[in-house]
Amino acid sequence: MKHLKENNTTYKDHWWRAMSMNVALFIHAWIPSSLPNYASDKMKSGS
Repeated sequence: MKHLKENNTTYKDHWWRAMSMNVALFIHAWIPSSLPNYASDKMKSGS
């Protein structure tokens, strides 16, 4: 899996990170004032 190797991560870590951003974005979609920067900050930090 090229994407995982390029980002130096495991499948499990990648899945967990993506799912945490997904939940935050879902909440943010319904309540825009909540978690306004969570997903973008998480992507920028790389963790």
